[in-house]
Amino acid sequence: MNLMSILFGIVLLFLPPQGGEGTRYLENAIRKFDAIKDYVVDVKVHMDIKAVQAPDMEAKVYYKEPDKIKIDSKGLFFMPRDVGVINPRKFDPDKYAIDVLDTLTCNGDPAVRLSLVLKNDESTGRNVILTIDKKDWLIVEIAAAPYPGRQASAKITYGTFDGFQMPVKVEVNLDVGKIDSTARGFGRERTHLNELKGKVEVYYSNYKINSGLSDDIFKKRNDD
Repeated sequence: MNLMSILFGIVLLFLPPQGGEGTRYLENAIRKFDAIKDYVVDVKVHMDIKAVQAPDMEAKVYYKEPDKIKIDSKGLFFMPRDVGVINPRKFDPDKYAIDVLDTLTCNGDPAVRLSLVLKNDESTGRNVILTIDKKDWLIVEIAAAPYPGRQASAKITYGTFDGFQMPVKVEVNLDVGKIDSTARGFGRERTHLNELKGKVEVYYSNYKINSGLSDDIFKKRNDD
């Protein structure tokens, strides 16, 4: 090895790693989830929103990497999909400009709060704020980017199943003001102002992780 190669190697040691600090935090959370190839879980949803009157709902959720999802339920079922099915892989670091907003403690452990802003304005995704536990590299809170008069956030509690840390509860808090929706019927047009303010709680139990789910489970069936 010549002298120039040695000097070049030394210089590399003192260069900052590729990608910003926020990107590395997010990549750690995604890498933490890499061991999860698939899972099945029973889900129960409780809604406490004045504008939405609904009984508690139950379903079985199937997930397979990278983003296959199927929900089996009897009757009506609603779940905030963006936070109800935890999948850090959907936060692709290449698609977001990532900044560190704050360092803090969460449940006594060090944590970091990240801002994720989509680079492509035409994307259907949303700008979000993530809070990541730096001890276990788990996403413990997901919040919509601040918008005047509208707030939405989800706090995630984890448990251990077969050696994997998975959500046992997601608590979603909504305060999005009044939504103006217009419905047509019987020749008349009616306008409703619904205030979506309240809480949605999602509970998870009976996990089966890495059972080797078939892709056929996620294929849509023709009812014809």
